[in-house]
Amino acid sequence: MIRLENWYFLILIPLIVYLFLKRKNTSVLKFSSIKLLESSGMKKTVKHKIGRFVILSGLIILVIAFSRPQLPQKTSPVSQKGIDITMALDVSGTMQSVDFKPSRLEVARKTIQDFINERHDDRISLIIFAGSAYTRVPLTLDHDILRESLAGITSKSVNEDGTAIGMAVSVGLNRLKKSDSTSKIMILVTDGDNNAGEIDPNTASELAKELGVRIYTIGVGSDETIIPVDYFGETQYQRVEGGLNEELLKKVASTTGGQYYRAKDSKTLAQIFSNIDKLEKSKFQQDNFIQYYELAFILIKIGLILLLVGIFLDRYYFIQIP
Repeated sequence: MIRLENWYFLILIPLIVYLFLKRKNTSVLKFSSIKLLESSGMKKTVKHKIGRFVILSGLIILVIAFSRPQLPQKTSPVSQKGIDITMALDVSGTMQSVDFKPSRLEVARKTIQDFINERHDDRISLIIFAGSAYTRVPLTLDHDILRESLAGITSKSVNEDGTAIGMAVSVGLNRLKKSDSTSKIMILVTDGDNNAGEIDPNTASELAKELGVRIYTIGVGSDETIIPVDYFGETQYQRVEGGLNEELLKKVASTTGGQYYRAKDSKTLAQIFSNIDKLEKSKFQQDNFIQYYELAFILIKIGLILLLVGIFLDRYYFIQIP
């Protein structure tokens, strides 16, 4: 079905027809009497109006051209080569630690953004979690949306504090379970231990194994967690005990056939994502798309030709009999 990109130009057609019908025909040559012309066989007939109607047709076709008619071509799926990836980012309070400059969360967010920039053909989903987890962006090839959403993430993006690793894995699996890609992975970035949520990380990792999802866990942070605290308008720093549960993250990764990494600084974190970027790729099909063929250029040519022919017929070929 033909679609019109600028359909509002069609409003001009009734106006052009009205002005055309209203316009009074005036002769080009002035005669005191037309009896001499009529006696020679030149009578006013329908053919003397052909030029004007050709001009009108040309104007209408030009207006239609301005409305940009487009003819849909064959619909076909796009076959691309890539991986379906779910990114699960910890945004709990301890991710504000300044052992990474300016903070763990800022470095992780910037590193994930750089990673997304290199995965042109991958469908990526973004999960954020703290005491609970939710999908911020479902699987998509629109990486601009991913980057915009990622830029807006703060430690307050999830109201409930804590670290719900099991919930993050479960939400990520919901994004991947309907995927038709043969290669599905989850990248879990956290700096803590599972201390919230209703789902145990070990149970979630077993489910991931059944679904064929490999989980790459990344433990973020040095041996010190230093949280900036606003104390009557002055920033002070508080050291926090406890932190990363490496054994848990190693088990989640090994259960699913993935790998655990420890990032103690921003350079190491970037290198980890670079290693993951070298994973094998698998083919999948993107949603169908329709390509449209522009008809405007052809119509403009036809309209201009009709205008020239009409002017020639109206002004030069047929003598206008008043």
